[in-house]
Amino acid sequence: MDGDGRVRFGGRLRHAREANRMTLGDLAERSGVTKSFLSRVERDETSPSVASLVAICDALGLAMADLFAVPQATLVRRADRPQLADLPKAADVVDTLITPAPERHVTVLETVAAPGGSGGDALYTLASEAEVCFVLEGTIQITVETETFVLEAGDALTFGAAVPHTWCTADAQAGARILWILAPALPDPQKSMR
Repeated sequence: MDGDGRVRFGGRLRHAREANRMTLGDLAERSGVTKSFLSRVERDETSPSVASLVAICDALGLAMADLFAVPQATLVRRADRPQLADLPKAADVVDTLITPAPERHVTVLETVAAPGGSGGDALYTLASEAEVCFVLEGTIQITVETETFVLEAGDALTFGAAVPHTWCTADAQAGARILWILAPALPDPQKSMR
């Protein structure tokens, strides 16, 4: 909402259109409004009627509630991060949840592994689509199905979370610090991870 009490949602509509890989022309055709009108709506220069807004949202597959939802920011302090303690993994690994547990779009975890730490000997899968492994410190070896990669600090590997995989520290004398990013978020991150 701006200072004069108007709700500004043009940016959200533009984001939804771009996320759907639609041009203004595509959206105009599907919603029954003109490109120039849509352009003005996306720039918050005009407000559509309820009927036009419903047609635009329907064409985008966007729920009206999402359009007006108040964005929330959730701070998770380092000291307040939950540790994922009951997971099947080798000793000397501490996983902490960085994103809030109810977050539904992405799960971000930090793993601190002592020398010899790993995700376990058995390959595992996770209930998500994409997984990014980003090494913050140290060197790890990650196996994704039949392919093995060695990642050093600053390296990142992206793969399907449903593909069987595991990892271990690559240096017997040094540990590692790893950031794991999963999208969409795990249904229950405190029970789903390594």
